[in-house]
Amino acid sequence: MTRRLSSLAAAGLVACIAAAGIASQAFAQSAIEELGAETIDRDQPVALIADEVTYDTNTGRVTARGNVEVYYGDRTLTADEIVYDSRADRIEATGNIVLRDPAGATVYADLADLDAKLRDGLVRGARSVLGERAKLSAVEARRFEERYNALSKAVYSPCDVCEEDPTPLWRIRARKIIHDEEEKTIHYEHATLDVFGVPVAWVPYFQHPDPTVERASGFLVPSFQQSGNYGFGTKIPYYVVIDDRSDMTLTPFFTTEEGVIGEFEYRRVFGTGSFIFSGSVTRTDYTGESSFQGNVDTRGRFDADWLDEGARWGWDISTASDDAYLRRFDFSDNDILTSTVFVRNYWNDGFYDLTGLYFQSLRDNDPAGQIPRVLPEFEARREYADPYLGGEVGFFTATETLFRNNGRDVTRFSLGADWEREEILPVGLALRGFAELRGDVFIVEDDPTRGDFTSARFAPYAGIEARYPLIWEESDGDAAHVIEPIAQFVVAPTGGNGSKYPNEDSQQVEFDETNLFEVSRFSGYDGFEEGTRATFGMRYERVISEGVRVDGTLGRIFRFEDADEFGVGTGLSGMTSDWVGAWSVSLAPYLTVRQRMRVDGDFDINRNEVFADFEYGRVSLSAGYAFLEADPSTGSPSDREEVNALAGLQLTPEWRLSGFLQRDLIADAFVETGGAITFQNECCAVDLFVRRRFTDSDDAPASTSVGVQVRLLTIGTDQTLRRRDPLPRFTSPNLRNSEFAQMGGE
Repeated sequence: MTRRLSSLAAAGLVACIAAAGIASQAFAQSAIEELGAETIDRDQPVALIADEVTYDTNTGRVTARGNVEVYYGDRTLTADEIVYDSRADRIEATGNIVLRDPAGATVYADLADLDAKLRDGLVRGARSVLGERAKLSAVEARRFEERYNALSKAVYSPCDVCEEDPTPLWRIRARKIIHDEEEKTIHYEHATLDVFGVPVAWVPYFQHPDPTVERASGFLVPSFQQSGNYGFGTKIPYYVVIDDRSDMTLTPFFTTEEGVIGEFEYRRVFGTGSFIFSGSVTRTDYTGESSFQGNVDTRGRFDADWLDEGARWGWDISTASDDAYLRRFDFSDNDILTSTVFVRNYWNDGFYDLTGLYFQSLRDNDPAGQIPRVLPEFEARREYADPYLGGEVGFFTATETLFRNNGRDVTRFSLGADWEREEILPVGLALRGFAELRGDVFIVEDDPTRGDFTSARFAPYAGIEARYPLIWEESDGDAAHVIEPIAQFVVAPTGGNGSKYPNEDSQQVEFDETNLFEVSRFSGYDGFEEGTRATFGMRYERVISEGVRVDGTLGRIFRFEDADEFGVGTGLSGMTSDWVGAWSVSLAPYLTVRQRMRVDGDFDINRNEVFADFEYGRVSLSAGYAFLEADPSTGSPSDREEVNALAGLQLTPEWRLSGFLQRDLIADAFVETGGAITFQNECCAVDLFVRRRFTDSDDAPASTSVGVQVRLLTIGTDQTLRRRDPLPRFTSPNLRNSEFAQMGGE
């Protein structure tokens, strides 16, 4: 006897049908009893939806046809037709089969034979999607023990394919692939890696985490490089998950000429912060004798609520065994390593910062004994509303102690207060009054010329500043022009500099449009800008929501007496300073051009920096030019002039060319050049680059490096292939100022 159910919704699977529509509740209950209600998991919601459902009481088989949807808890099955055999407690499905499990995996198939709970069974023509990207396909797939999916003659790949080209860019073919859903790993037996359909590697067995795993131990993608210093090199990183809060990466760096370099990185997260400890070590003889060489980099950040609410403490420490190690093995081009340990806190009306500093010079012939160690450097400030004069009054203190193995030791203690108030008059004129009282005490030991001595300095100043912004709009109202004349007048005493007031933290002086209207152009407390002076300047800006944006600044300082505390190369010495100016033109997002200049009274250029960024379609270009006049007082005995450029061309959505250069125009020689070609699509990225460093130093001669790195999505890398530039960003070691130089280094 066959009963036909015609209903849009009929609930009942795993020995249960409850039909709605034509079927009555009584009939539904009868059907449940006939199918063996004793096998139903009452706690598991079960449902069947189909265009047509029939039940054969003789065979105990339920047949559903047309847009069939089966739900068992959080598992689902859709198909053109299913047959449920209540006696065998199994389901047969055919036509456009889709299986979804709670972990998010989706299986497509042509034929399926499953148990009634949709957990175990056999699937033919299986195609599975794991997570968002990874895809598995097999001639046959079998599920068992409610955790293993065994695929025969299977293929794994995250690459997209189309009907015109069904071969993925890369894939792994295997005699058998087993997906362990409990351990979240994919195992391969007799696996072959294909690239563009061509076999390139074979292994009898390997495994990797499935794409749903964020962290798992295992090998990461290796990289390959070559250099004239160490020959051919290969890095094979191994990632270790220690626990939920820590992990480690161990990377043997195999080279043909320098042996093996061991790299390591350990990371740990705590409830109050985190830290990273990394570095490398090797035994080498490039220094003339066989010895261990290496480097350490570590940084940490932690809450310091035990000291003060909102406070943080931490460290940034970098050190290397010798001057050449980092450059020789392409770890870094830095010529100064700075290490700090700090405790600090910032809030709306104040802050404090306690820091210790250590500098390691990697430059040839630097006098190591004269490089200072700073311990401690402390600065604190607190601001209050002024109940008498209006505005704000601030109190501050700062201290700094420098130690040297071979040279003078200096301690400076500063204490002071400042005041500031700004008013805008009805005519639009903005007036700002300001003043500061500061006292400094210097304690010097082992000075090469004066021995031990102590000195004190009173360093007050007061001033007023006026700004009068003039604004008008263009006739169409799309843009506005702002011209702002600025005048500043400062009164300060003289005699606050000299040999009895050692200058350790303010040797490098930058004078440009950014500090034209600052009260002091010194970067620290040791220097004091003395004498009465007036600063005049003007700022302009074209304000527009879209289109061409223009801005510019021009100004100069006039003094009542010579400013001999500044070197001749700073542009601040004498009765009048250099003219400083800057302008920029921007047509977002295509073009930006910026220039900064410093010109003396005879209109000789003492500083000139030009930068341009251009991007249109597939082309991007960044270029820069810099010229700085010699300033022997700050350790720059000759002019410095460089150009640099970084360019990229997107050949196709997948292929990109890029290159860079840096050239010293004074020496008429390149500093560094390089180029790269990158391929990247939705499932892999390949970076091939070449780089030539022309600078030469002890034990790290000029060299050429070539490298290649392959990143395969879901295998040995993160789950999103972020586009990145394999070339190093431009830096200018000849032009940049360092903290070491500001602390008295030469």
